[in-house]
Amino acid sequence: MVARPQGAHAFADPLDDARALVPEHRRRVARRVGAGRGVQIGVAHAAGDEPDERFARLRLGELELLHLERRAELLEDCCPDAHAPIIVDPMARIRPFRALRYDVPDLADVVAPPYDVISDSDRAAYLVRSPYNVVHLTLPDSEGDAARELAAWRASGVLVEEPEPAYWWLSQDYVGPDGVQRTREGFVAALHVEPYENRVILPHERTHAGPKEGRLRLLEATRTELEPIFLLWDGTVEVDGLGAADLAAEEGGVTSRLWRLGADFGDALTEEVADAQLLIADGHHRYETALAFHERDGTEESAWLMVVIVPTDQEGLTIFPTHRIVRSVDGVAGTPIDPPGDALPGLVLYRGGRYELLESDGPDPEAVDRLAPEGVRYTPSATEAVAAVDRGEAEAAFLLRPTRIEDVWEIAGRGDVMPQKSTFFYPKLTSGLLFLPL
Repeated sequence: MVARPQGAHAFADPLDDARALVPEHRRRVARRVGAGRGVQIGVAHAAGDEPDERFARLRLGELELLHLERRAELLEDCCPDAHAPIIVDPMARIRPFRALRYDVPDLADVVAPPYDVISDSDRAAYLVRSPYNVVHLTLPDSEGDAARELAAWRASGVLVEEPEPAYWWLSQDYVGPDGVQRTREGFVAALHVEPYENRVILPHERTHAGPKEGRLRLLEATRTELEPIFLLWDGTVEVDGLGAADLAAEEGGVTSRLWRLGADFGDALTEEVADAQLLIADGHHRYETALAFHERDGTEESAWLMVVIVPTDQEGLTIFPTHRIVRSVDGVAGTPIDPPGDALPGLVLYRGGRYELLESDGPDPEAVDRLAPEGVRYTPSATEAVAAVDRGEAEAAFLLRPTRIEDVWEIAGRGDVMPQKSTFFYPKLTSGLLFLPL
């Protein structure tokens, strides 16, 4: 029996009455989600979780039985007809993990921003800051160098592995580009990778092949998730009485603090997130790299990656715009306006010392994408975008408003993706706080 993802229908084989294979009111759905293979389900006895022998002949491929207390029980009133469709909803699978972490006097010496926002000059500075800085792993001279460094640091005790699996609570104190101080919170977990078509993990931006190829080589060489990806969860978590942080580091004006979470709280998190869809806020290339790695490696260990899951119901979750500096706008024109303030009246085009308000429908990044400007580069600073035009480096600049989180969810929820650099979730996650060995 095979089901398509997220609300797809799975039909019983007409030769067998699936309802007759198990006692009434004691049926469970068992499912296995494999990269690129869809969702397979079977009906099993509640006691022992073993499929009926006749039913086993109907399945395609290996069937892994999962004990799904909350979601998988098929009651009589849910399936009065054995040949009626059964709705199968893939679910997010998270678990605590035995983190690999630094054991050094000052974490600030060894942490860094994510690899994809580090310039060549910044990389050189991080490399000399400490012989153990995480950039030696995330942006190495070669993948082999990273693997050798990682092994040496583990052998010498620079990196130590936690004795027990745990979730970690993460707090980031920061001042945004708007000058406002905020705190963003979430938790660190191991997530089972799911193909996008299963609609469990939702992307919202386009990706390119180039960055994924390099990340895949690095993951194969180190067999370690070196940096977490940033996921959004449309939920709420409250944590009280944390006490002093277990780990803390300041990097780039952002103070990150981590607390190990107890088993009881971890079990509650696992249960809550099981019903959720998760949206990739940052880390699309790394997520797709993890999918490719698991598809190639084939082991259960390779199916997990490190993530930070951030509940959306908090004031500390902010999105800032990324403006476009363009070589050519091909005749695009709008209504002249006075120089705008920080709160833009809409999508604004700047060129020749003048500002123009453009008509737009939907989020600003999509509106700019439809205009098809040539020679696009990006900056989070409107001041820098205007200055680049004034210096003669570009014909024009598009000044964008922040994309609303509601729009991101709506677009991702219908299966679409936005142009690159549509969202700027600030701040980035700090790399080097925790690692996930595979």
